[in-house]
Amino acid sequence: MSPWIIIVILGACAIAYACIMPRKNKVQEPGHQLVQEMESTLEHYMTEIENDNDALIQRVAEMKGEATAADQRMQLQLQELQQRLDQLEQSKKNEAVASPVPHSGNVSVQSSEGLQAQALVKSVQAEAAQQALEADQQTSEVESLPGRESIKDRYAELFNLHAEGKSMDAISKQTGIQRGEVQLILQLAEREES
Repeated sequence: MSPWIIIVILGACAIAYACIMPRKNKVQEPGHQLVQEMESTLEHYMTEIENDNDALIQRVAEMKGEATAADQRMQLQLQELQQRLDQLEQSKKNEAVASPVPHSGNVSVQSSEGLQAQALVKSVQAEAAQQALEADQQTSEVESLPGRESIKDRYAELFNLHAEGKSMDAISKQTGIQRGEVQLILQLAEREES
């Protein structure tokens, strides 16, 4: 084959290819635009996500800094409070050693009032328990000895005052018998009569 024929065939192929190529581009142009639009949308979406991530990372870093600062403040306050507590305990120990009689400060007055109230409650409870025990003993004595004198004979003064219409408190004061005991004696007398 001669070189001229080869050149002509190659030229014809190049012209045919050039004619076919513009037709392919025109057919594929809408698809190509769609791909470009999708790529630009995805790039825009990725930049938004990246910006959001950066903002989120920045906010987390700020929160971490705030938390660290708050933790440091709390630690300082805790140390100050611990020092105050130690000082107060030391001063209280020093006061206790220096003077066995407590000073009349607000704190000691409040604590002594609280202790007095607790002691009062305990004494009232103990007194009530003692009265109940005595009443039980008297009841058992009265029930175990039916042949002996009646309750009215044993506590004549109490029943005279009761007949006069005196209150239980007045009877208790005049006879020296506890109020609960007076009430119990009156109830036992009612039982004995029935």
